[in-house]
Amino acid sequence: MVEFPSAEDRATEEQFLVAQEHFSGSLGELAHALRTGSLEPRRIDLYRLVRDYLSYFERHAEADLELATEALPRLAQVIELKTRLLLPKPPKAQEDEEEDAVAVALEAVALLEELEEAILFLRRRREERRLVVPARAPAPDYPRKERPLRVTPRDLARMAGRYRVGGYFELALERLTLASMGRFILKTLRGLGSGRLWDILGARDWPTRAVGLAAVLELVREGRVSASQDEPFGPIVVAVAQAGSEGRSARADDDWTEHEAEDAQLGEPFEAPAA
Repeated sequence: MVEFPSAEDRATEEQFLVAQEHFSGSLGELAHALRTGSLEPRRIDLYRLVRDYLSYFERHAEADLELATEALPRLAQVIELKTRLLLPKPPKAQEDEEEDAVAVALEAVALLEELEEAILFLRRRREERRLVVPARAPAPDYPRKERPLRVTPRDLARMAGRYRVGGYFELALERLTLASMGRFILKTLRGLGSGRLWDILGARDWPTRAVGLAAVLELVREGRVSASQDEPFGPIVVAVAQAGSEGRSARADDDWTEHEAEDAQLGEPFEAPAA
């Protein structure tokens, strides 16, 4: 037959025990050893004792707050007992060590006071939550009177008939196109013969430079201009193509003339912006 441990046995197994180099046992046994003199007070590390109790409290506070706080009065009694035993002045050679021990004891007492406040706060919160009953109140229904409509559908139709579209206008926006950029580059090269592309465009914004480069590539493909670049990322030099490609240039002129006619309907010819 299997026997399960009782609640008292589980509480005994889970109670706080002192485990240090010079002593192992319960807090009651530790206090008895200090009173009888079988254990010297300086052999008990109060700071470690308090830290061990705080760890014990954090492990058991959620499950059983009463069990976690049961050893708190005995721990305070042990701290007070060691402090009282250290009060008589020892020989002068050990004054500094005893002062440090008293300071450690006072620090441990301060930690216990903070812990006691936290325990009281948790206990008060638990009592408050026990009295709170979750409930949901229905939203009140406030009837509102409907506003009377003084306008009839006939009145609305008569008012809408007063507004008619009298006319409209169109706005033609200037656009930067390959055709306009190509015309500008050809016109400039006819006067200069050759030059750097960025100097010919005279623009610093990248949209204008991008359209200008695309127009130059189209002109090179048609054989109307030639472009060269001595090194990567170097300046691009553009020049009028040689006379050997007159037939191909003539066909390209027809294409650019067609583009010029389309651009003439859309807006003014391109002019290079000021640098």
